[in-house]
Amino acid sequence: MSSSSGLGYKTKPLPWRPLAVNSGRIAMKWMGSIGAGIFSAIMLLAVGSAQEPEKTVWQAWEHQKREAQDRVCGVPEAILKRQVLARVRPPAIEEAISIALEAARTEAASLIDGKFHTGRRVCVPDDYKTIQGALDEAKPGDVIVVKPGTYFELIVMKDGIKLVSDGSDGGEDMAPVEGAWLQLPRRALRTIIDGSRAMPSNRGMIDFNTGVGRHTIVDGFTVQNFPKQNHHIPGHAHAVNARGASPVITNCYVRDNGSTGIGSHVAFRDQEKRMSERDFRWANVSHTAEGIIYHNIVRENVGLGIGCNHLSAPFVLGNEVFLNSDAELGDEPSPGVGIQHGAAPRIVGNIIHDNPAGGILSKTGEPEGAHPIDRATSPTLVKNVVFENGKGRPGISARGSGSEDAPVRFVGNFIYDAGAVGIGLSEGAVGVIEDNLISGSGGPGIEVSHAAALRLNGNRVCGANGPGVLISNDAKVFEMVSNVADGNRGPRFMLRGATILLPGG
Repeated sequence: MSSSSGLGYKTKPLPWRPLAVNSGRIAMKWMGSIGAGIFSAIMLLAVGSAQEPEKTVWQAWEHQKREAQDRVCGVPEAILKRQVLARVRPPAIEEAISIALEAARTEAASLIDGKFHTGRRVCVPDDYKTIQGALDEAKPGDVIVVKPGTYFELIVMKDGIKLVSDGSDGGEDMAPVEGAWLQLPRRALRTIIDGSRAMPSNRGMIDFNTGVGRHTIVDGFTVQNFPKQNHHIPGHAHAVNARGASPVITNCYVRDNGSTGIGSHVAFRDQEKRMSERDFRWANVSHTAEGIIYHNIVRENVGLGIGCNHLSAPFVLGNEVFLNSDAELGDEPSPGVGIQHGAAPRIVGNIIHDNPAGGILSKTGEPEGAHPIDRATSPTLVKNVVFENGKGRPGISARGSGSEDAPVRFVGNFIYDAGAVGIGLSEGAVGVIEDNLISGSGGPGIEVSHAAALRLNGNRVCGANGPGVLISNDAKVFEMVSNVADGNRGPRFMLRGATILLPGG
Protein backbone atom coordinates (compact mmCIF):
# COMPACT_ATOMS: atom_id res chain seq x y z
CA MET A 1 0.00 0.00 0.00
CA SER A 2 1.17 3.53 -0.67
CA SER A 3 -0.41 6.93 -0.40
CA SER A 4 0.20 10.56 -1.31
CA SER A 5 1.84 11.00 2.10
CA GLY A 6 4.45 8.38 1.26
CA LEU A 7 3.28 5.96 3.95
CA GLY A 8 3.22 2.37 2.82
CA TYR A 9 3.54 -1.23 3.88
CA LYS A 10 3.73 -4.60 2.24
CA THR A 11 1.79 -7.76 2.95
CA LYS A 12 3.66 -10.49 4.84
CA PRO A 13 2.66 -13.96 6.07
CA LEU A 14 0.96 -14.04 9.46
CA PRO A 15 3.57 -14.44 12.23
CA TRP A 16 0.94 -15.67 14.70
CA ARG A 17 -2.02 -17.99 14.90
CA PRO A 18 -4.91 -16.75 17.09
CA LEU A 19 -5.80 -19.51 19.52
CA ALA A 20 -9.44 -18.47 19.70
CA VAL A 21 -10.22 -19.56 16.16
CA ASN A 22 -9.08 -23.14 16.75
CA SER A 23 -11.81 -24.61 18.91
CA GLY A 24 -10.30 -28.06 19.13
CA ARG A 25 -7.01 -26.78 20.50
CA ILE A 26 -8.73 -24.58 23.05
CA ALA A 27 -10.86 -27.45 24.25
CA MET A 28 -7.90 -29.81 24.54
CA LYS A 29 -6.04 -27.29 26.71
CA TRP A 30 -9.06 -27.00 28.98
CA MET A 31 -10.00 -30.69 29.17
CA GLY A 32 -7.11 -31.37 31.55
CA SER A 33 -7.71 -34.79 33.11
CA ILE A 34 -10.72 -35.56 30.94
CA GLY A 35 -9.71 -38.41 28.65
CA ALA A 36 -9.06 -38.00 24.97
CA GLY A 37 -11.89 -40.41 24.26
CA ILE A 38 -14.46 -38.14 25.91
CA PHE A 39 -13.02 -35.21 24.02
CA SER A 40 -13.32 -37.09 20.74
CA ALA A 41 -16.92 -38.02 21.49
CA ILE A 42 -17.82 -34.44 22.24
CA MET A 43 -16.12 -33.24 19.08
CA LEU A 44 -17.89 -35.85 16.96
CA LEU A 45 -21.22 -34.69 18.33
CA ALA A 46 -20.23 -31.09 17.87
CA VAL A 47 -19.39 -31.50 14.20
CA GLY A 48 -22.14 -34.03 13.44
CA SER A 49 -23.91 -31.69 11.07
CA ALA A 50 -21.96 -29.75 8.47
CA GLN A 51 -24.87 -27.30 8.32
CA GLU A 52 -24.55 -26.37 12.02
CA PRO A 53 -20.85 -25.78 12.77
CA GLU A 54 -21.51 -24.68 16.36
CA LYS A 55 -23.71 -27.44 17.78
CA THR A 56 -25.58 -27.40 21.06
CA VAL A 57 -23.15 -29.88 22.67
CA TRP A 58 -20.24 -27.51 22.12
CA GLN A 59 -22.23 -24.52 23.34
CA ALA A 60 -23.22 -26.44 26.46
CA TRP A 61 -19.59 -27.32 27.12
CA GLU A 62 -18.54 -23.70 26.78
CA HIS A 63 -21.39 -22.56 28.99
CA GLN A 64 -20.54 -25.05 31.75
CA LYS A 65 -16.86 -24.19 31.60
CA ARG A 66 -17.59 -20.48 31.88
CA GLU A 67 -20.03 -20.96 34.76
CA ALA A 68 -17.48 -23.03 36.69
CA GLN A 69 -14.77 -20.42 36.14
CA ASP A 70 -17.02 -17.52 37.07
CA ARG A 71 -17.93 -19.19 40.37
CA VAL A 72 -14.29 -19.24 41.49
CA CYS A 73 -12.94 -16.08 39.85
CA GLY A 74 -13.69 -13.77 42.78
CA VAL A 75 -15.32 -11.09 40.63
CA PRO A 76 -18.69 -9.89 42.02
CA GLU A 77 -21.73 -10.95 40.03
CA ALA A 78 -22.70 -7.31 39.51
CA ILE A 79 -19.39 -6.75 37.69
CA LEU A 80 -19.62 -9.96 35.65
CA LYS A 81 -23.02 -8.87 34.38
CA ARG A 82 -21.47 -5.68 33.00
CA GLN A 83 -19.10 -7.62 30.74
CA VAL A 84 -19.94 -9.14 27.34
CA LEU A 85 -20.32 -12.81 26.39
CA ALA A 86 -19.04 -13.22 22.84
CA ARG A 87 -16.41 -14.92 20.73
CA VAL A 88 -13.20 -12.97 20.10
CA ARG A 89 -11.99 -13.20 16.54
CA PRO A 90 -8.79 -11.18 16.13
CA PRO A 91 -8.33 -9.33 12.86
CA ALA A 92 -5.60 -10.49 10.52
CA ILE A 93 -2.39 -8.64 11.25
CA GLU A 94 -2.56 -6.93 7.85
CA GLU A 95 -5.92 -5.45 8.84
CA ALA A 96 -4.58 -4.27 12.20
CA ILE A 97 -1.58 -2.65 10.52
CA SER A 98 -3.83 -0.91 7.99
CA ILE A 99 -5.92 0.54 10.84
CA ALA A 100 -2.77 1.63 12.67
CA LEU A 101 -1.17 3.36 9.70
CA GLU A 102 -4.35 5.19 8.81
CA ALA A 103 -4.56 6.54 12.36
CA ALA A 104 -0.93 7.67 12.15
CA ARG A 105 -1.41 9.25 8.74
CA THR A 106 -4.46 11.21 9.89
CA GLU A 107 -2.70 12.55 12.96
CA ALA A 108 0.49 13.46 11.10
CA ALA A 109 -1.44 15.37 8.42
CA SER A 110 -2.74 17.78 11.03
CA LEU A 111 0.72 18.40 12.53
CA ILE A 112 3.19 18.76 9.64
CA ASP A 113 3.27 22.05 7.72
CA GLY A 114 4.03 21.26 4.09
CA LYS A 115 3.94 24.89 2.89
CA PHE A 116 6.60 26.59 5.01
CA HIS A 117 9.73 25.85 2.98
CA THR A 118 9.64 28.28 0.07
CA GLY A 119 13.12 29.73 0.41
CA ARG A 120 16.38 29.00 -1.35
CA ARG A 121 16.91 25.47 -2.67
CA VAL A 122 20.48 24.13 -2.70
CA CYS A 123 22.02 20.78 -3.52
CA VAL A 124 24.68 18.63 -1.84
CA PRO A 125 27.26 17.96 -3.23
CA ASP A 126 26.67 20.24 -6.26
CA ASP A 127 26.44 23.53 -4.35
CA TYR A 128 28.11 22.44 -1.12
CA LYS A 129 30.48 19.51 -0.70
CA THR A 130 29.11 18.53 2.72
CA ILE A 131 25.71 18.49 4.35
CA GLN A 132 26.98 20.52 7.30
CA GLY A 133 28.47 23.10 4.97
CA ALA A 134 25.05 23.65 3.42
CA LEU A 135 23.39 23.78 6.84
CA ASP A 136 25.83 26.41 8.11
CA GLU A 137 24.80 28.79 5.30
CA ALA A 138 21.06 28.00 5.28
CA LYS A 139 18.29 30.37 6.42
CA PRO A 140 14.81 29.49 7.76
CA GLY A 141 12.61 28.31 4.90
CA ASP A 142 15.50 26.94 2.85
CA VAL A 143 15.55 23.40 1.44
CA ILE A 144 18.74 21.36 1.25
CA VAL A 145 18.51 18.46 -1.20
CA VAL A 146 21.07 15.70 -0.77
CA LYS A 147 21.95 13.48 -3.71
CA PRO A 148 22.40 9.70 -3.34
CA GLY A 149 25.63 8.59 -1.71
CA THR A 150 27.25 7.91 1.65
CA TYR A 151 28.14 10.94 3.79
CA PHE A 152 30.51 10.36 6.71
CA GLU A 153 29.27 13.27 8.81
CA LEU A 154 27.75 14.13 12.15
CA ILE A 155 25.39 17.01 11.43
CA VAL A 156 23.62 19.66 13.49
CA MET A 157 20.27 20.96 12.21
CA LYS A 158 19.27 24.63 12.41
CA ASP A 159 15.77 25.96 12.94
CA GLY A 160 13.47 26.19 9.95
CA ILE A 161 15.59 24.15 7.52
CA LYS A 162 14.29 21.19 5.52
CA LEU A 163 16.93 18.53 4.83
CA VAL A 164 15.64 16.04 2.26
CA SER A 165 17.13 13.31 0.11
CA ASP A 166 16.93 13.69 -3.66
CA GLY A 167 13.71 12.24 -5.05
CA SER A 168 14.58 12.35 -8.75
CA ASP A 169 15.17 9.23 -10.87
CA GLY A 170 12.51 7.17 -9.10
CA GLY A 171 13.52 8.28 -5.63
CA GLU A 172 9.93 8.85 -4.54
CA ASP A 173 8.90 5.27 -5.41
CA MET A 174 8.18 3.15 -2.36
CA ALA A 175 10.73 0.36 -1.83
CA PRO A 176 10.64 -2.73 0.40
CA VAL A 177 13.00 -3.00 3.36
CA GLU A 178 14.25 -6.45 4.31
CA GLY A 179 12.33 -7.88 7.28
CA ALA A 180 10.02 -4.87 7.56
CA TRP A 181 6.33 -4.35 6.98
CA LEU A 182 6.71 -0.69 6.11
CA GLN A 183 8.18 0.54 2.87
CA LEU A 184 10.25 3.69 2.49
CA PRO A 185 10.89 6.05 -0.43
CA ARG A 186 13.78 4.68 -2.48
CA ARG A 187 15.68 7.95 -1.89
CA ALA A 188 15.90 7.12 1.84
CA LEU A 189 17.72 3.87 1.15
CA ARG A 190 20.27 5.31 -1.24
CA THR A 191 21.17 8.46 0.75
CA ILE A 192 23.21 7.42 3.79
CA ILE A 193 24.62 9.28 6.77
CA ASP A 194 27.28 7.02 8.25
CA GLY A 195 28.98 7.39 11.62
CA SER A 196 31.63 4.70 11.28
CA ARG A 197 34.44 7.30 11.09
CA ALA A 198 33.23 9.28 14.12
CA MET A 199 34.18 9.06 17.79
CA PRO A 200 31.56 8.59 20.54
CA SER A 201 30.22 11.93 21.82
CA ASN A 202 27.19 13.46 23.48
CA ARG A 203 25.99 14.61 20.04
CA GLY A 204 24.06 12.37 17.70
CA MET A 205 24.73 11.65 14.06
CA ILE A 206 21.78 13.92 13.40
CA ASP A 207 21.57 16.49 16.17
CA PHE A 208 19.48 19.64 16.55
CA ASN A 209 20.14 23.05 17.98
CA THR A 210 18.12 23.56 21.14
CA GLY A 211 14.85 25.33 20.53
CA VAL A 212 14.30 24.25 16.92
CA GLY A 213 10.64 23.70 16.07
CA ARG A 214 8.49 21.70 13.69
CA HIS A 215 9.60 23.71 10.66
CA THR A 216 12.90 21.85 11.01
CA ILE A 217 12.52 18.68 8.95
CA VAL A 218 14.76 15.69 8.25
CA ASP A 219 13.19 13.62 5.47
CA GLY A 220 14.45 10.44 3.88
CA PHE A 221 17.89 9.21 5.03
CA THR A 222 19.53 6.00 6.18
CA VAL A 223 21.27 6.72 9.48
CA GLN A 224 23.75 4.00 10.42
CA ASN A 225 26.92 2.97 12.29
CA PHE A 226 26.81 5.48 15.13
CA PRO A 227 29.69 4.46 17.49
CA LYS A 228 28.78 2.26 20.46
CA GLN A 229 28.15 3.84 23.85
CA ASN A 230 26.18 2.81 26.91
CA HIS A 231 22.81 4.53 26.66
CA HIS A 232 22.18 3.79 30.36
CA ILE A 233 24.92 6.24 31.38
CA PRO A 234 23.97 9.96 31.65
CA GLY A 235 25.39 12.12 28.88
CA HIS A 236 25.00 9.55 26.14
CA ALA A 237 23.69 10.43 22.69
CA HIS A 238 21.28 8.81 20.29
CA ALA A 239 21.79 8.23 16.59
CA VAL A 240 19.06 10.83 15.94
CA ASN A 241 19.23 13.10 18.96
CA ALA A 242 16.35 15.55 19.62
CA ARG A 243 17.38 17.17 22.91
CA GLY A 244 15.47 20.35 23.67
CA ALA A 245 14.20 20.30 20.10
CA SER A 246 10.88 19.64 18.34
CA PRO A 247 11.72 18.73 14.73
CA VAL A 248 9.95 16.51 12.20
CA ILE A 249 11.84 13.26 11.53
CA THR A 250 10.26 11.27 8.73
CA ASN A 251 10.94 8.56 6.13
CA CYS A 252 14.25 7.60 7.71
CA TYR A 253 15.88 4.17 8.10
CA VAL A 254 17.71 4.23 11.44
CA ARG A 255 19.70 1.04 11.71
CA ASP A 256 22.75 -0.68 13.24
CA ASN A 257 23.69 2.13 15.61
CA GLY A 258 25.57 1.77 18.89
CA SER A 259 22.96 3.59 20.97
CA THR A 260 19.22 4.31 20.94
CA GLY A 261 17.94 4.90 17.41
CA ILE A 262 15.81 8.03 17.93
CA GLY A 263 15.72 9.82 21.28
CA SER A 264 13.76 12.77 22.68
CA HIS A 265 14.61 14.80 25.82
CA VAL A 266 13.90 18.32 26.97
CA ALA A 267 16.84 20.62 27.72
CA PHE A 268 17.39 22.09 31.19
CA ARG A 269 18.89 25.41 32.25
CA ASP A 270 21.60 23.64 34.24
CA GLN A 271 22.54 21.24 31.44
CA GLU A 272 26.28 21.58 32.14
CA LYS A 273 26.17 20.78 35.87
CA ARG A 274 27.12 17.42 37.33
CA MET A 275 24.26 14.92 37.38
CA SER A 276 24.00 14.89 41.18
CA GLU A 277 23.47 18.68 41.21
CA ARG A 278 21.00 18.89 38.33
CA ASP A 279 17.35 20.00 38.72
CA PHE A 280 15.03 17.87 36.57
CA ARG A 281 11.82 19.60 37.61
CA TRP A 282 9.51 21.15 35.03
CA ALA A 283 10.28 24.74 36.13
CA ASN A 284 13.92 24.24 35.16
CA VAL A 285 13.18 23.26 31.53
CA SER A 286 14.77 25.67 29.05
CA HIS A 287 13.53 24.04 25.82
CA THR A 288 10.76 21.48 25.37
CA ALA A 289 10.85 18.44 23.06
CA GLU A 290 7.56 17.97 21.21
CA GLY A 291 8.72 16.80 17.81
CA ILE A 292 7.08 14.51 15.29
CA ILE A 293 8.67 11.12 14.64
CA TYR A 294 6.69 9.85 11.67
CA HIS A 295 7.00 6.85 9.35
CA ASN A 296 10.53 5.72 10.10
CA ILE A 297 11.99 2.21 10.31
CA VAL A 298 14.16 1.76 13.40
CA ARG A 299 15.98 -1.56 13.69
CA GLU A 300 18.94 -3.37 15.27
CA ASN A 301 20.20 -0.54 17.43
CA VAL A 302 22.10 -1.16 20.69
CA GLY A 303 19.52 0.50 22.89
CA LEU A 304 15.90 1.44 22.57
CA GLY A 305 14.46 1.76 19.12
CA ILE A 306 12.75 5.00 20.17
CA GLY A 307 13.29 6.57 23.58
CA CYS A 308 11.15 9.29 25.20
CA ASN A 309 12.84 10.69 28.28
CA HIS A 310 12.97 13.65 30.69
CA LEU A 311 9.64 15.42 30.31
CA SER A 312 9.59 15.17 26.51
CA ALA A 313 6.26 14.89 24.70
CA PRO A 314 6.88 13.91 21.07
CA PHE A 315 4.34 12.52 18.63
CA VAL A 316 5.52 9.02 17.67
CA LEU A 317 3.43 8.10 14.63
CA GLY A 318 3.40 5.22 12.18
CA ASN A 319 6.95 3.94 12.74
CA GLU A 320 8.19 0.36 12.62
CA VAL A 321 10.51 -0.63 15.46
CA PHE A 322 12.09 -4.08 15.53
CA LEU A 323 15.16 -6.15 16.50
CA ASN A 324 16.55 -3.48 18.83
CA SER A 325 18.51 -4.97 21.74
CA ASP A 326 20.99 -3.77 24.35
CA ALA A 327 21.50 -7.14 26.04
CA GLU A 328 25.26 -6.84 25.54
CA LEU A 329 25.36 -3.91 27.99
CA GLY A 330 24.41 -6.16 30.91
CA ASP A 331 21.88 -3.82 32.54
CA GLU A 332 18.11 -4.26 32.57
CA PRO A 333 17.33 -4.83 28.89
CA SER A 334 15.41 -2.13 27.07
CA PRO A 335 12.23 -2.61 25.02
CA GLY A 336 11.48 -1.45 21.48
CA VAL A 337 9.99 1.83 22.74
CA GLY A 338 10.76 3.20 26.21
CA ILE A 339 9.22 6.09 28.15
CA GLN A 340 10.45 7.39 31.51
CA HIS A 341 11.35 10.39 33.71
CA GLY A 342 8.12 12.32 33.29
CA ALA A 343 7.81 11.95 29.52
CA ALA A 344 4.32 12.21 28.02
CA PRO A 345 4.54 11.17 24.36
CA ARG A 346 1.58 10.44 22.12
CA ILE A 347 2.33 7.12 20.41
CA VAL A 348 -0.08 6.28 17.58
CA GLY A 349 -0.21 3.64 14.87
CA ASN A 350 3.27 2.12 15.23
CA ILE A 351 4.35 -1.45 14.43
CA ILE A 352 6.49 -2.86 17.25
CA HIS A 353 7.81 -6.40 16.93
CA ASP A 354 10.71 -8.77 17.60
CA ASN A 355 12.41 -6.59 20.20
CA PRO A 356 13.77 -9.19 22.68
CA ALA A 357 13.11 -7.14 25.82
CA GLY A 358 9.47 -6.25 25.19
CA GLY A 359 7.29 -3.98 23.09
CA ILE A 360 6.46 -0.62 24.72
CA LEU A 361 7.39 0.05 28.37
CA SER A 362 6.54 3.09 30.46
CA LYS A 363 8.22 3.49 33.83
CA THR A 364 9.10 6.09 36.45
CA GLY A 365 12.85 5.88 35.90
CA GLU A 366 15.68 5.83 38.40
CA PRO A 367 16.07 8.92 40.65
CA GLU A 368 18.44 11.51 39.21
CA GLY A 369 19.67 14.91 40.27
CA ALA A 370 19.06 16.96 43.39
CA HIS A 371 15.25 16.91 43.20
CA PRO A 372 12.64 14.32 42.17
CA ILE A 373 11.03 14.83 38.77
CA ASP A 374 7.72 16.55 39.49
CA ARG A 375 5.57 15.16 36.65
CA ALA A 376 4.30 11.64 36.14
CA THR A 377 5.44 9.58 33.17
CA SER A 378 2.15 9.52 31.24
CA PRO A 379 2.20 8.30 27.64
CA THR A 380 -0.86 7.88 25.45
CA LEU A 381 -0.75 4.75 23.26
CA VAL A 382 -3.38 4.48 20.52
CA LYS A 383 -3.85 1.83 17.80
CA ASN A 384 -0.33 0.42 17.87
CA VAL A 385 0.31 -3.12 16.60
CA VAL A 386 2.65 -4.99 18.98
CA PHE A 387 3.70 -8.61 18.55
CA GLU A 388 6.35 -11.20 19.45
CA ASN A 389 8.58 -8.99 21.58
CA GLY A 390 10.66 -11.42 23.60
CA LYS A 391 10.07 -14.52 25.69
CA GLY A 392 8.72 -13.61 29.11
CA ARG A 393 8.30 -9.95 28.13
CA PRO A 394 5.12 -7.86 28.04
CA GLY A 395 3.56 -6.39 24.94
CA ILE A 396 2.65 -3.02 26.51
CA SER A 397 3.22 -2.20 30.16
CA ALA A 398 3.45 0.62 32.68
CA ARG A 399 5.46 0.34 35.88
CA GLY A 400 4.89 3.12 38.37
CA SER A 401 3.70 5.54 35.68
CA GLY A 402 0.73 7.88 35.53
CA SER A 403 -1.39 9.66 38.12
CA GLU A 404 -5.08 10.39 38.57
CA ASP A 405 -4.61 13.75 36.85
CA ALA A 406 -2.34 12.37 34.11
CA PRO A 407 -2.96 8.64 33.70
CA VAL A 408 -1.21 6.33 31.29
CA ARG A 409 -3.66 5.68 28.41
CA PHE A 410 -3.70 2.43 26.42
CA VAL A 411 -6.51 2.72 23.88
CA GLY A 412 -7.36 0.63 20.82
CA ASN A 413 -4.04 -1.23 20.56
CA PHE A 414 -3.53 -4.67 18.95
CA ILE A 415 -1.25 -7.03 20.91
CA TYR A 416 -0.43 -10.47 19.49
CA ASP A 417 1.69 -13.21 21.04
CA ALA A 418 3.19 -11.25 23.92
CA GLY A 419 5.80 -13.29 25.77
CA ALA A 420 4.21 -12.47 29.12
CA VAL A 421 1.23 -10.24 29.91
CA GLY A 422 -0.38 -8.56 26.91
CA ILE A 423 -1.09 -5.24 28.69
CA GLY A 424 0.05 -4.61 32.25
CA LEU A 425 -0.18 -1.95 34.95
CA SER A 426 2.05 -2.51 38.00
CA GLU A 427 4.14 -0.92 40.78
CA GLY A 428 1.69 1.89 41.52
CA ALA A 429 0.86 2.80 37.92
CA VAL A 430 -2.40 4.66 37.24
CA GLY A 431 -3.93 4.12 33.84
CA VAL A 432 -6.82 3.78 31.45
CA ILE A 433 -7.11 0.54 29.43
CA GLU A 434 -9.85 0.67 26.81
CA ASP A 435 -10.83 -0.99 23.52
CA ASN A 436 -7.63 -3.05 23.11
CA LEU A 437 -7.35 -6.45 21.38
CA ILE A 438 -5.01 -8.98 23.02
CA SER A 439 -4.43 -12.38 21.42
CA GLY A 440 -2.16 -15.22 22.53
CA SER A 441 -0.19 -13.74 25.46
CA GLY A 442 2.15 -15.93 27.51
CA GLY A 443 0.46 -14.77 30.72
CA PRO A 444 -2.83 -13.01 31.44
CA GLY A 445 -4.20 -10.93 28.61
CA ILE A 446 -4.49 -7.88 30.88
CA GLU A 447 -3.05 -7.63 34.37
CA VAL A 448 -3.50 -4.86 36.92
CA SER A 449 -1.22 -5.59 39.90
CA HIS A 450 -0.56 -3.15 42.73
CA ALA A 451 -1.85 -0.40 40.45
CA ALA A 452 -5.03 1.50 39.62
CA ALA A 453 -7.13 1.29 36.46
CA LEU A 454 -9.42 4.32 36.26
CA ARG A 455 -11.25 2.63 33.39
CA LEU A 456 -10.93 -0.97 32.18
CA ASN A 457 -13.53 -1.05 29.44
CA GLY A 458 -14.27 -2.59 26.07
CA ASN A 459 -11.18 -4.80 25.80
CA ARG A 460 -11.14 -8.14 23.93
CA VAL A 461 -8.86 -10.95 25.07
CA CYS A 462 -8.35 -14.43 23.65
CA GLY A 463 -5.76 -17.19 23.79
CA ALA A 464 -4.07 -16.00 26.99
CA ASN A 465 -2.02 -18.53 28.95
CA GLY A 466 -3.91 -17.54 32.09
CA PRO A 467 -6.97 -15.46 32.97
CA GLY A 468 -8.27 -13.06 30.37
CA VAL A 469 -8.09 -10.20 32.88
CA LEU A 470 -6.29 -10.55 36.24
CA ILE A 471 -6.68 -7.91 38.97
CA SER A 472 -4.46 -8.64 41.97
CA ASN A 473 -2.11 -7.48 44.73
CA ASP A 474 -4.03 -4.52 46.16
CA ALA A 475 -4.96 -3.22 42.72
CA LYS A 476 -8.04 -1.05 42.33
CA VAL A 477 -10.31 -0.81 39.30
CA PHE A 478 -12.72 2.11 39.31
CA GLU A 479 -14.80 1.11 36.28
CA MET A 480 -14.96 -2.21 34.42
CA VAL A 481 -17.51 -2.50 31.61
CA SER A 482 -18.02 -4.37 28.31
CA ASN A 483 -14.88 -6.51 28.29
CA VAL A 484 -14.84 -9.81 26.38
CA ALA A 485 -12.58 -12.74 27.29
CA ASP A 486 -12.82 -15.92 25.25
CA GLY A 487 -10.75 -19.09 24.90
CA ASN A 488 -8.16 -18.29 27.57
CA ARG A 489 -6.36 -20.80 29.80
CA GLY A 490 -8.00 -19.45 32.92
CA PRO A 491 -11.18 -17.70 34.00
CA ARG A 492 -12.49 -14.86 31.89
CA PHE A 493 -11.83 -12.45 34.76
CA MET A 494 -10.07 -13.04 38.08
CA LEU A 495 -9.98 -10.87 41.21
CA ARG A 496 -7.34 -11.81 43.79
CA GLY A 497 -6.58 -9.58 46.77
CA ALA A 498 -7.80 -6.49 44.94
CA THR A 499 -10.87 -4.27 44.50
CA ILE A 500 -13.31 -3.50 41.70
CA LEU A 501 -15.73 -0.71 42.53
CA LEU A 502 -19.36 -1.70 42.12
CA PRO A 503 -21.62 0.43 39.91
CA GLY A 504 -22.54 3.57 41.78
CA GLY A 505 -19.34 3.51 43.87
